[in-house]
Amino acid sequence: MHLIGLDVGTSSTKALVVDDRGNPVGRASGEYPVSTPRPNWAEQDPDWWWNAARTAIAGALKCSGVDPVDIAAVGLSGQMHGTVLVDRTLRSVRPAIIWMDGRSAAQCEEIRGRVGVERLAELTCNPVMPGFMAASLLWILENEPRSLRRARRALLPKDYVRLRLTGDAATDVSDASSTLLFDVRRRRWSEALISTLGLSRDLFPEAYESPAVTGEVSGEAAAETGLRRGTPVVAGAGDSEAGAVGCGVTGPGVISSNIGTGGQLFAALDRVEVDRRLRVHTFCHAVPGRWHLQGAVLSAGLSLRWFAENLGHLERLVGCLSGADPYDLLSQEAARAEPGCGGLVFLPYLSGERSPHMDPDARGVFFGLRLGHTRAHLVRAVMEGVVYALRDCLEVFRELGVRVDRVVARGGGAKSRVWLQIQADMYNAEVATVEAQEDAALGAAVLAAVGAGVYRGVEEACGEMVRFTEGVAPDPERARIYDRYYREVYRHLYPSLRPFFTKHGN
Repeated sequence: MHLIGLDVGTSSTKALVVDDRGNPVGRASGEYPVSTPRPNWAEQDPDWWWNAARTAIAGALKCSGVDPVDIAAVGLSGQMHGTVLVDRTLRSVRPAIIWMDGRSAAQCEEIRGRVGVERLAELTCNPVMPGFMAASLLWILENEPRSLRRARRALLPKDYVRLRLTGDAATDVSDASSTLLFDVRRRRWSEALISTLGLSRDLFPEAYESPAVTGEVSGEAAAETGLRRGTPVVAGAGDSEAGAVGCGVTGPGVISSNIGTGGQLFAALDRVEVDRRLRVHTFCHAVPGRWHLQGAVLSAGLSLRWFAENLGHLERLVGCLSGADPYDLLSQEAARAEPGCGGLVFLPYLSGERSPHMDPDARGVFFGLRLGHTRAHLVRAVMEGVVYALRDCLEVFRELGVRVDRVVARGGGAKSRVWLQIQADMYNAEVATVEAQEDAALGAAVLAAVGAGVYRGVEEACGEMVRFTEGVAPDPERARIYDRYYREVYRHLYPSLRPFFTKHGN
C-alpha cells in the first residue's frame, strides 16, 4: 500500500510517493514563476499549479514503479493565504493573488475600521496583513467588481488543485485559518465576519478536518495524472501545518523552525492561545482538535538568496564550473567567522516583516560594520540575522507559556550544518532534523494514510512514518554570546529604526 503527498508551493509543486511506513519510493516536481505585473503585486496563474501537479504526479508514479491501484489515497499541502476565484465552469476568473502580494494595505485598514481590532482578534485570532484572502477579496471587490460577480468559489491554492483532481470544492481547517475569514476557535467559517465585509458565504467551500476524505480522483484527472479513477483525496493542510506533521510536531513540547524562502516558528497547542498584541498567528492544526502558534519571517532563506545573487558571484561561478552548490560554499565561508560576527548584526527585513512587528515598511540593515569585518562575517551575519528574527518569535511563544523541549529544523536551514548549529545555540536547545527531504509532501501523505484508514490518527501515523536524524546540541559559550547580542543589540534595533522605516518605507 502506498500514499501520495502533493505540495503546491510558491515556486514548484512536488509529488512524493511513499509506502505505509513513510519510505519514499518516487518523487517528481514541476516549476513555475511568480508574476509581478505591477510593483508590490504577486500573482500566479492557477493552471500553472495544475499543470505542474499533473506532471509531478505522473513523474513520481513512473519513478516509483508503483501500480496506481496500490495508491490508497492522495494528500494535499500548499502555500497559504492566496486567493483563487473560479467561475461556474470551475476555471479561474483571474490570476491568483498569492501570499507575498502587498497591494491590499488600504483594505487591511478598512477591515480594522469596519470590524475592530479586538473583534478581529476574538474571531480570527490573527492580525490583518496584505496577501491574506480577506484583504485580497476586498481589493478585488473595490477594483475588479466584475471578477467577483463572476466568481462561484474563492479557493486557496492547494484547493484549486483539489478541484481539478476531483471536481469538488473543499478546503481544510488549517488552511482556512489563514484567510482572516475563519473562526479559528470554533473551526468554522465566520459568517458574521464574512457578512460584515460584504462578501457572500456561498463563496467559501466546506472546511474539513485535515485527514477527512473530501472527494475522489475523477476520470478526467486520472487520464491526465496516471492515478486510478476513484482514488480518495483527503482535505490536507496548509504547508506550515503539513510540514509540521511531516516532521512530527503534533503536540506540545516540540517546535519546528523552518528556514525556507520565508521562515516559520511553529508550536502545537492543546487549546487556543492568542497573543493579545497579535505579534504571532494562531491557526488550527492539521491534527484534529489541536491548534498552533506560528511566527512568520518573510525573508529567511530569501535573505541568503539575495546575498548569493548580489554578492556571491564567486560562489555562483565556482558552482557553475564544478557543480558545487553555491549555498554550501557560502555556508563554508560563514563557518570561518566567529559566532556573533564581532558585533555585526543583520536585520532580515528585505520584504518588510510579519512576526513580531507586522510592519510592511521594515527594511534590511547591517549594523555594527567595522574595518575588521570580512565577507565571511557578512555571510554569517545574514544567517544569524534570520535566526535572531525567529528567536523574536520564540520569545513571544515563551511569554504565552509554550514549553520547548526540542526543536525540529526544516527547510534549507536544516541542510546547512552551520545554520543548524546557529539555531541550536540561538535557541539554546537541541535541534533535530528528519530524514524526509520534502516534509510538507510527507505530511500530506501522512494525512492521506489516516484518511485511508491505514492509521487511526495523525500522531500514530507520525510515529510510524516520520524518522529523525541525530540532533545538534547547543554550545554553552556560543549560546551565551548569542543571548547577549540578542538582548543587548538585536531586539533594540527595530524599535530604534522604526520611525525611519515608516518615513522612508518606499
